[in-house]
Amino acid sequence: MTVRWVPDVDVETVAALVEWATTSVANALGAGPAHRRRLASIDTRIAVSGVRGKSSATRWLHDVFHRRGADTFAKITGDEPVTLHNGTERAVERDGQVRLYENERELRRAAGADVAIVENQGIRQYTTRLVNESFVKPDVLFLINVREDHMDTMGRDRTAIARSLARSVPAGTTVVNGELDPTLRSYLTAELERRDATVRHVDPPAWAAAFPGAEVVYGLNEVLDAVGEPPLPPADVDRKLAAMLPEWRVLSGGRVYDAASANDVQSTEVVRQALVGETGTVVEPLVNLRADRRGRTASFRRYLGTLLDDGRAERIHAVGDGRQVFANTAEFPVATYGPDTTPATVLDETLAAGNPVLVMGNTVTEFMRDLQAEIETRTVDREPPAITRREQVVHRQ
Repeated sequence: MTVRWVPDVDVETVAALVEWATTSVANALGAGPAHRRRLASIDTRIAVSGVRGKSSATRWLHDVFHRRGADTFAKITGDEPVTLHNGTERAVERDGQVRLYENERELRRAAGADVAIVENQGIRQYTTRLVNESFVKPDVLFLINVREDHMDTMGRDRTAIARSLARSVPAGTTVVNGELDPTLRSYLTAELERRDATVRHVDPPAWAAAFPGAEVVYGLNEVLDAVGEPPLPPADVDRKLAAMLPEWRVLSGGRVYDAASANDVQSTEVVRQALVGETGTVVEPLVNLRADRRGRTASFRRYLGTLLDDGRAERIHAVGDGRQVFANTAEFPVATYGPDTTPATVLDETLAAGNPVLVMGNTVTEFMRDLQAEIETRTVDREPPAITRREQVVHRQ
């Protein structure tokens, strides 16, 4: 019997293995000699990886290099993928399926670029590594953070996700690490050094660490320094940090903030803490759950149980096609709303409890788009988060 070696792709099912094999062949065709020559002609190549904040970091880096006179290309992935080339934004054409070799096609359209910043769109260890190694070959990789997301494909917990992200880094790369958790930071450092990577850590000042996106904003200067560029002026850093702050929407029936775009529980908790600070305010969670995001559902079940145990929430409300499984497996009561319940009704019932409503979970559904429109229509004012009332922090400018 011949034993054949298969790379560590962190897959658990035959279907995932088939997807890995198909992706390997299809995407390798897009990263041929012409693409490698094109990459070699670009003076500075930056890959943006991690879990949360990648699109903001990619856009901001593009703007910095473009303002400084470099011919700059950037690719932002996600639900509305775009490319930026010297300030001109262009939608990425897709046929309904995300294909990694679109990176080669989009970069080809930006011939002559001096700087390329590419947001890594992989959601498995193997595809994340493929983007880094074959489609970007970064001089610097900005690993923004490690959060509980894509747990079905990247790992069952944050340590496993950190391992997947670290193993996707090409050998010898300079890595700017924005993860602030001391245990995960140590783990990442050990994993990356085994890959002969040079590791630089983002260290926001103590007063700024509680700001949502602090690792993104302060990481920009680490990335710039790593490629020999001067840092952003302090006023620019302050403006970007302030821009990341959430604001309560004030409605006639109470306050609400939609944190569903955060997706993961760690980012959601950072937003919650920024909104309520040390006031002890109890929030009314409304979680939108997708049946195809089982890992994320389990993560939010644990998180919401902790909020209830700590007295930071009193009731849980759930919508989405994953709501019933969530309610059946939760160790606490859950008010569920079916597909026939309008966003206006859900909003009324959550606000009726008298606590500010914190929307969380998943954002890309028709219900959530309608809920966002309902919130927008009812907004009569905005209220800054509690964190801006701390003496040391900056305010919006």
